[in-house]
Parts: sequence; structure tokens; C-alpha cells
Amino acid sequence: MIPGGIGGGLDLGSLINGLSGSAEDCLFVDVFVPGKALKSGAKLPVVNWIYGGAYVLGEKSGMYGGTPIVKAANGNLIYVSGNYRLGVLGFLAGTTMEKEGAPNAGLWDQRLLMEWIQKYIGLFGGDANEVSVWGESAGAGSIIHHLTAFGGKNGPALFKRAIIMSPAYDQQLDRKGQLEKGYQDIARRAGCGGKNVDCLRKVSLTTVMKAASDWTGTVPGDKPGFGPAADGVFVRQIPSLEFAAGNFAKNVESVILSHTANEGLMFVPRTVTPTSFSDTIKFYWGASPKTVAAIEAQFPLSKFKDEKDRFRLLYQWSTFACSARYGAEAYKGKAYNMQYSVGTGLHGSDLNALFNQGGLASLFNPSLAALSPKYRNYFVSHALTKGDPNKLKSLATPSWPLVTIAPSLSGVLNVTDTDFKLIEDPEITAADCGFWTKVLGEATKELGYSPSSSASQVHS
Repeated sequence: MIPGGIGGGLDLGSLINGLSGSAEDCLFVDVFVPGKALKSGAKLPVVNWIYGGAYVLGEKSGMYGGTPIVKAANGNLIYVSGNYRLGVLGFLAGTTMEKEGAPNAGLWDQRLLMEWIQKYIGLFGGDANEVSVWGESAGAGSIIHHLTAFGGKNGPALFKRAIIMSPAYDQQLDRKGQLEKGYQDIARRAGCGGKNVDCLRKVSLTTVMKAASDWTGTVPGDKPGFGPAADGVFVRQIPSLEFAAGNFAKNVESVILSHTANEGLMFVPRTVTPTSFSDTIKFYWGASPKTVAAIEAQFPLSKFKDEKDRFRLLYQWSTFACSARYGAEAYKGKAYNMQYSVGTGLHGSDLNALFNQGGLASLFNPSLAALSPKYRNYFVSHALTKGDPNKLKSLATPSWPLVTIAPSLSGVLNVTDTDFKLIEDPEITAADCGFWTKVLGEATKELGYSPSSSASQVHS
């Protein structure tokens, strides 16, 4: 499923121009089952993959086929990947949606698959008590939201382990303001101005997608504009605040959290204006003068070579890398942290190492042929050995310790073109990431969105 209504520094709109296949009827599942699961009757661990794509494009198959993962495990795991609704179909938010629809429908779709696995994976030879959920970018950001869903009170455990690669989401918290304004703008463009959500349900898919695409063109900072957003129920508040308050799933036994060395560069706006930075802050973090002033003071233009470099670091910390620190702090004693620095360390480059089967990926980066099996072994070991990435690791790679929480995280596995080394992570310091917890906590209070004021309705 590849819905429209997207934009961004990557020019995602051009990326999908001419492609077809968009449809809301997309909730299908791929299950990769090794023969031994069917022949021997053994109950195998399960990996549930959640794909990325900025919450606006992507699908379960393609490069995310489970064959290399199942082969790396010598046929000792089952791999599951499912679609979820994207863009305007999956992440339309605001107070009207809270009352009449289902904000964060894409997250609910993912949760439905997790529940499906619990109920039915045994029919394929899978062990519902040994489920790992893996994801990258939007997929990893989704996992962060599942860990903090409903303030951590999300019922029976749907997975025991997680691998969270470059967790990405924008911190959209202004439910009554910016989020509702976005809903109303899209509704107006679709011919439903001043009407209820049922009007949008009756409009053609083409019309809704065109309305979303036109609205996305107005979003500052060249971002798609859609993604998980505070709704008072599934996403009570920003995940970093839930983590800091201890409101997260405690029954997860082990996590791997990673980021690439240069997450933000790919998402820098193609063009900037004198007001681009402040306009972007107002869109995502609320228009409070206090919040805007605090973020601008944290990122003064005088510290950067230009406005684009300023955006790069804003996105590096706020959208991606700091989430890896928040998760490590929450799961202290259960967390392994990684920095992926192969090549220039661009966002998404680690997918080549995880799913590489040769071909073009190895052609453009010959080191992947030797790197990928070693990299995958850590991940597969984590899934097969109750959360320990070391038991099945390559003999040529170092033992990976649980991360040590300090001003700079230590014991972090740094993956380069030539080797794997343990480092102190320079990208996600307590000071840099702690800023966001503080300023977002203050913004949430100022907007009046404390968990105690959350909506009570739960959508099914």
C-alpha cells in the first residue's frame, strides 16, 4: 500500500509518482514458515517486522521479504510482516477524529496483527510466547508507541523482545490546535468542510488522497505531516514523557535500540526561508511563544554554518536518535544500543545490512557481503535466545554488553565498514536528549494535555 499525500526533503512525492496500488483495503499478512515448523511440530520463535516509510508509504513485502532472516536462523524462526494504513488513511488526527473516528488507525492495525499472531501463529508452528517485534524508522517509532500505549497499561504481553532501528516519529502533541487544524483543512479540501467524519468516509479515495496531498504541500519543514499523534488514548502523550514517568510496558524482557550516525541529513528541507525554522517548530510542537523560544534558543542559528545544518541537527535529535536513549533509560538492565556508521551513516542504510542478499546493495557497497551475516547474527540471536544478541554471534565480532547509562551512553556497538567496536555514543547525550523531555513536558502542561485529562473512549 503506497498512499499519496506526502512530501519531505527526500521529495517523497516524486518517489511514488506514477506508482499504483494505493488502497485502504490493504490489511494483508505475509508469513514465512520454514519446513521444519510444519514437519517436526516444533514451536518456533516469531519475528514480527514493521516496515518504515515516514508513515506515508511502504508495504510488507518487496525488500522486506523474510527469507534472509529465516535462513540466518537456520530455519529456526517464523517471520511475519503485515501492512498497516498510512498517511491520511492511517494517521488523521485531531479532536474531531477523537470523537468520531480513530486517530492513529495505523497503530491499531499493527496491534491487530500482534493480536492475530497471539491467536493464530500456533497453527503455523510458531510460539506465541516467544514473539519479537522488529522495525526501522516509522516501524521502529511505531514500536516505541506500542511500548508506551495507553500509558503502559496495554493488557497481556503481545511481544517479549524488540529491535528498534532509528525510531522515527514527529512529536505532534497539539490536539485541539495544530492537529485539529490539519483535519479541518483536509476535510475542507475534500468537500467536507464543517461536516463530520462520516462525510470523509463517503468521499472517493481519490478525492481524499488529493486533499491530503494538497494539504501536505503546506506543511513547513518539508515533512509529510502524518504519523503518530497524541490522542489521549493510544498515544496519551509524547512517548519520552511516558518513559520518564515510568508509564511503559514492563513485561518486555530485552530490547535493542539503534540509530545511524547521520540520521537527519536526508530530511533537511530542499529550500528554506527566514521563517522556515520557527514555522516548523510551531507546526509540530505547538504555537506557544514559550515553547518556540526554548527550541530556538537550543538551536541558535549562530551555532550552525547555515539554516539547513540547523534543521539537520533538529531532526537528528527530535525525530530519530534521542528515542534510542529514552528507550535505553526506560529498559535499563535490558537494553543493548547500537550506532550504525557504515558508509556515511545515512538514515535507512542499516536496512541493507539486515536484508542484504547480494545484488545491487553489495555492488554499491562491497563491504556488505562480509558485514551482513555478522550484523544479522546479533539480531537473530536476540530473537532465538531470549534476548541475548551474543549467544549466536559471529566469532569475529565483539561481545555486546548491556548499555551503561551515563551522560554519554557507553558499551554501544558501533558498526563501520570494516569492523564492530564498542564506543561511547556521541550522538545522544543526556543534555541533548534531556532538553526534549523538559521542553515537551512544559508544552504538554501548557496545552492542558496531562494524562489525567485524556479521553476515555477506546476504538476497536
